[in-house]
Amino acid sequence: MTIGSPKFLAGAALAFFLLAGSAALAKKVTVVPGDRPISVEIPAAWKVTTIDRGVQARTADEEIYLWFESYKPTQFDTLLGEHNAYFKEQGVKVTGEGQSKEVDFPTYALKVTEYPATYEGKPTVLRYLSVVPKVESHRHLLVSYWASPEGDKKYDAETNQIMNSLAASYDGK
Repeated sequence: MTIGSPKFLAGAALAFFLLAGSAALAKKVTVVPGDRPISVEIPAAWKVTTIDRGVQARTADEEIYLWFESYKPTQFDTLLGEHNAYFKEQGVKVTGEGQSKEVDFPTYALKVTEYPATYEGKPTVLRYLSVVPKVESHRHLLVSYWASPEGDKKYDAETNQIMNSLAASYDGK
């Protein structure tokens, strides 16, 4: 195959599109600043905004909201109080006790808590992920997830990619 052949040009164009397209598929966002920043890759179609302690990401149809908030351990109760007030203001009602799971990783501990909740009288998905680095001087991260059950299913693959990119960042990969 020669460089000027139609097959080569078609292959080159496809490779260019794939490479150019991959940059548009996700945007890298720093969620924990510092000497070793922690970042996450958010799909390009999602809207990302800066908030007091980090970033908020949401789908264009507002079916999923994700917050990545970096905090010091002494700020945790204040942070949860702010979340409780926000969800109350939005009309989200927690209807029972949260179910938690903890997993230990080499560089951090992860606690996932899912709360049974409703929004406008219908079930909603409310989940918190608390990431606690094993190095005491590093800031903690709270990832808050609020979604409709439909959005939770619809964006499952994208949400998993976001979380995998976060895990890779913590693992230093």
